[in-house]
Amino acid sequence: MSKIPTHYPVKYKCGHTAKRDLSKVPPSRRAQAAQSDFFATKAGKDGDGMVCPRCFTASREHDRDAFLNQLMLDTEAFEEEHHMPSLEGTEKMVTSGLITSARRDRYSVLDEILGHETGTDADTILTAARSLTWAGWWATNLGYKTRTQLEYGPEEYVELITDGAAEEAKRDALDTTARITSENPHDWNPDADPQ
Repeated sequence: MSKIPTHYPVKYKCGHTAKRDLSKVPPSRRAQAAQSDFFATKAGKDGDGMVCPRCFTASREHDRDAFLNQLMLDTEAFEEEHHMPSLEGTEKMVTSGLITSARRDRYSVLDEILGHETGTDADTILTAARSLTWAGWWATNLGYKTRTQLEYGPEEYVELITDGAAEEAKRDALDTTARITSENPHDWNPDADPQ
């Protein structure tokens, strides 16, 4: 096994120094490559240097947070403009963030539908979407992973939303929250004397 090291500290354009695997550089030029300013000035997709892995991760997390914050602002504006009802769910759904995620999914889907010609009236789609207030429906049927894995588009969104609204209407018609009282006028009491 060779004693020539493969990992050398290199300087990045962010000013940080971090060890980098230079095993692909010929052994006779590794030390020289590590001391050069290649990673600070020439490397990277734009040819203007690279940031260290720590700064790259921090930047990516900041970009993701900024994207999600902007998406939530867009979601709230859309819900207000189109009079979308609040999504409902269990306490666990609230604390886990599923309702917030479902709100973003609903916005993303409806925004894409309204931006494309689907052959269905926008008011019809929005009315159907307003009837789907259970956050779990949006997360299960039109969540981000589902949409990307199955490569759904506006036509599939319209079909799922209209079908979901029709199923919701059937369920509302069969609402079982109004309990039917027993037709038997006699109460059963195990302690009563038999006659």
